[in-house]
Amino acid sequence: MKIRSIETFRITLPFRFSFGHSLASRSESTNLIVKVTLSNGVIGFGEGIPRDYVTGEDIEGAENNVLSSYAPLFLSSELSKPSELLNALNSAFGELGLRQKPFGASWCAFELALMDAFTRHWNISPVELIGSIRTPEVRYGGVIPFGGKKALAAVLWFYKFYGFKTVKLKVGKDLHADVEKLKLCRRIMGEETTIRVDANCAWNLDSARRAIEAFQPYRVVSYEQPLPADDWTGLQQLTGEVEPDIMVDESLCTVAQAEELASNRICNAFNIRISKAGGILPAMEMLKIARQHGLRIQMGAQVGETGILTAAGRFFACLNDPLENYEGAANFFLLKQDLTHEDLTARFGGLGNLKFSRNRPGLGITVNENRLLAFTQAGAATSGDRREHVAAL
Repeated sequence: MKIRSIETFRITLPFRFSFGHSLASRSESTNLIVKVTLSNGVIGFGEGIPRDYVTGEDIEGAENNVLSSYAPLFLSSELSKPSELLNALNSAFGELGLRQKPFGASWCAFELALMDAFTRHWNISPVELIGSIRTPEVRYGGVIPFGGKKALAAVLWFYKFYGFKTVKLKVGKDLHADVEKLKLCRRIMGEETTIRVDANCAWNLDSARRAIEAFQPYRVVSYEQPLPADDWTGLQQLTGEVEPDIMVDESLCTVAQAEELASNRICNAFNIRISKAGGILPAMEMLKIARQHGLRIQMGAQVGETGILTAAGRFFACLNDPLENYEGAANFFLLKQDLTHEDLTARFGGLGNLKFSRNRPGLGITVNENRLLAFTQAGAATSGDRREHVAAL
């Protein structure tokens, strides 16, 4: 089976509310959607979310990577069985130098679109393509952005009543205010809730030490990206000094970085996000590296993911043994409209499973193409429009 065409869409998705942390605040998300059409007409979709302040990959560069670098490697290929698709993806990933290059969002969108199209053609799911179900159901945690005291309390009460067992607070702007937020969080969520914090590179080594000491009464279990992404010396020092996990996120953008971070004990926990990692296959490799070195693992998510990335994250989660925490599946909570007909929002208690994909091939989701075009047209002034690469069949 060959590919007939590869199309890209730059879409702008409006949020129900503004979401902020120390690196950025946004009320919408600009995402890259890739559509692969096979020679028999079967269609697959993939998604990536470029964030230039994380990897340096912006939406224009991500789209150009797909159409100019990735697509030509596959348009003339004949892929007849699942093993050939896996081999082709792994081979191209290495050939393009993506183990070292932080082009995760563009490759993720491309990888997922190919997986979705070909597994639909073969009438299988990514589980059958990659491995087997190891965790039938996951429990997502809630993420709390920057906001005033009333907004924070409202989100916390919602999370409590919705049954979330773990929450993550965005911190880093003001230590006194952060302590007050943690105090409120522990009071509302109760003693049994797991609390994590994410500084998004906001601190230096000394301010991180002060914050960790000040947060100690509230039993924070992990500190995500407390220092700038390139301060590996400081991260390594902090990891050796404190008991809670020092988790990397912005520092972890490539498989090569995963190997160096783990082998040198720069941290003791990874936040693996599908879009930033480059899709399911590179994320699986990062997870394997973490397991080999005894690091704990969280599945992260990027703000603004549609049902395409949520489905991919769910497959990644269920293909592996249980992780420390799962983020994402906030689709209905955050997006004014999703791209998929299926609602993959975490259910009561933060629960998520693969029931949405039962007896359905591919990623198990159905993209609303009219909505896709509407979001593309609405964002045309700032986010570009549809582009297409067609094979000579």
